[in-house]
Amino acid sequence: MVSARTSALVVLIAAATTTLLLAHHADAGRILEEVDLCQKTDYPILCRTMVKSKVNAEKATQSAINYLILQTREAKTSSSKAKADKSLMDVCNEMYDDALSNLVTSLQNLKSRDKPSLQTNLSAFISDLETCKDTFAESNAKLPFENIIRLLEQMASNSLALAAGLH
Repeated sequence: MVSARTSALVVLIAAATTTLLLAHHADAGRILEEVDLCQKTDYPILCRTMVKSKVNAEKATQSAINYLILQTREAKTSSSKAKADKSLMDVCNEMYDDALSNLVTSLQNLKSRDKPSLQTNLSAFISDLETCKDTFAESNAKLPFENIIRLLEQMASNSLALAAGLH
């Protein structure tokens, strides 16, 4: 005959096992949900390149912003070699500097978990790029690096979408 103590132990083990299985199932569901953080972005293929298989929203956002910083620095370097009116290029170079500053601040916002400021600074990045584009448009001049700016704006859009998913 089984003692009351043994029965209680069996019930306790069964309850613990059930709890662990349910917790594991919940974690697995959460991880599967997070695996494709880029699914809801406007440019998911580009996003996946930016986040490099990160499944944590904060780490994915950080990776995306770091990637955007790198690409913006490269864009600034290549854009500075473009043959265009110097005054127009000066505005764009200043906007690139402001844009990079906004991205660095975005990383600080992310680290301090200041989601509203993070989103504000990522939006300001896009505004800086738009100012460069507008400068050329208002002068009826062709922007020689329009494709680069479009790509940077798409990356920033993805970064904003990832930031929106932060808790």
